[in-house]
Amino acid sequence: MLNNRRILFVLSIIAFSVTACFARNILQKKMFYLSSDNKQGQALYWVVYLGNYDCKLTRKFPGEQPQPIDASMNFQYISSGYIEGNGYSAKGKVDCLPTMMISNANGERQITSDSIDFIYDYGQKVQLLNGENGELIINAEGEKKLAKKFLMREYKLTEYFGEQILKEGSTETPLAAFAYSKEGLARAVKAQAALGNN
Repeated sequence: MLNNRRILFVLSIIAFSVTACFARNILQKKMFYLSSDNKQGQALYWVVYLGNYDCKLTRKFPGEQPQPIDASMNFQYISSGYIEGNGYSAKGKVDCLPTMMISNANGERQITSDSIDFIYDYGQKVQLLNGENGELIINAEGEKKLAKKFLMREYKLTEYFGEQILKEGSTETPLAAFAYSKEGLARAVKAQAALGNN
């Protein structure tokens, strides 16, 4: 009986550590979304999976000079306001923090989540708060990528042994568009509908 309690306690600590470690990266940011099946909803803590990418990143390993390495990376846009990249190379685990860019007739430039009104066309296009519209680019240390997926997973605050932690609270929801306000979502829905009429 005592051994079973110890095992349960150890497993609980491990589960909490893994969840807490990942959850530390997720901050609250309300989003309003349009799913791919035309349903609307909202989430407070969320991660949007953008896809898996082959990238060439420059990294320094112990005893070696900085060198380009081939890596397979998963990109996630998280509610904390940035894109996170995690993956593997022949030399082990690697990570990166890709930036976001807008591309249109005015050229390309870096943008931040605070400048975004809404993202639509399944992660392919973005409209800024100033009304500027264009293609959304993921810039992974000079390699420019487009979203391959646009899948949102919501997280919920849950009490766990007296602590409030974030746990996965939904299955993946394929998104067509999302915004940071109800008004932004209304504009996103309109922009999404216009794509279908072209």
